[in-house]
This record gives sequence, structure tokens and C-alpha cells, in this order.
Amino acid sequence: MFYYYLKVGGPIIIILLIISIITLGLILERISFFILHRDSLDKSFNKNLKNYLRENDYIGALTYAKKQKGPVGEIISEFLNRYCFVGDFKDPDELLREIEIDEMEKYEKNISILGIIAYTSPMLGLLGTVTGMIQAFSNIASEGAGDPNIVAGGISQALLTTAYGLIIAIPAIVAYNLLNRKIEKISDKVEKITTSIVNIVKR
Repeated sequence: MFYYYLKVGGPIIIILLIISIITLGLILERISFFILHRDSLDKSFNKNLKNYLRENDYIGALTYAKKQKGPVGEIISEFLNRYCFVGDFKDPDELLREIEIDEMEKYEKNISILGIIAYTSPMLGLLGTVTGMIQAFSNIASEGAGDPNIVAGGISQALLTTAYGLIIAIPAIVAYNLLNRKIEKISDKVEKITTSIVNIVKR
């Protein structure tokens, strides 16, 4: 059956098959990354960290931040290390923005590719539809319309590539939107916590 689909679908179905493998790999890689880097902050993380900083216990604050898993802990610990100990930035806001951008790039990796796949897969399916119909009408022109088998191959290609393009696009769209929503939530959480931290450090 698999080889039949490859034969009927022509070159377009082979391209779509390759894209489907890439799509599956990207989705699984991103899900694995988000699971491994999910936040596991203490419920009182924000309060405890503020207490360390108000007491000017930057070593304690850095040690505490490093114990937290996920983007918030990583961003805060990097910020405290560079601003309080390394001192390579005078403006804490600029430093925090730089660290946030670098950290969030890890979470946004390859998600734009999913968006491109979600958009182009139906277009490739439509291209297969057009080429299949062209083939069907070419067969009619050369052989006549008496035998339905003459046009069946072209119509099969047209329907198969359209269906396969949608099969790829639907999970790609779902994954793209869900992952982007997750990134927005992470970004909002980071922004909420880091803003209060910067205000204390700047005093």
C-alpha cells in the first residue's frame, strides 16, 4: 500500500513524505526540550529571592536562583552573576533584556520552521492536485474518455497529495500555536519576576 501511494502520488508525495518526517522530528524535539526545561520554581521563589536581595546577600540570592530549574531560574542566576559579580553591565535593564533574548531563543528554536511547514504543506498538496488534474486531462486528450482508468491515475494523485498536505499541516499548525502560547506564558512569567528583581537591585 505504501509503495502504491508513492507511485500514485508522484514526486510531490515524496516531497511531502520528507516534510512529514521533518515535521514529526521537530515536534518531538521541541516537546522534549520543553519537558526537560519546564519550570520547577519554589512557590515562594519571588519572595525568598527578594529577601536575599534586600539584605544584600547576593551570593545567597545567586545560589538560590541556581537551584531553580527552568528559564526563570536560569535568567535570574545569569543576571545576578553578571550584574552583581562580573559587573560587565552598568544598566540592569539592558543586561536583563540581553539575557532574556538569549534564553528565549533556545525556546523559539525551530518553531518558525513549523510555521513555514504548516503554511507550505497545503500549497504543495494543491500543487499535486493541479499536476494530477493536468495528467488526467492529458490522458483524456491522448486516449479519449471512454475508459475511466485513463483518468483514474491523475485524479488519485490529485486527491492523495491534497489529503497528505493537510495531514502534515494540521499537526504542524497545532504544535506551532501551542508552543508559541507556551513561550508567551514563559515570557510573561519571566517579565513579572525579573521586573521586581531589577527594581530592588537598582536601589
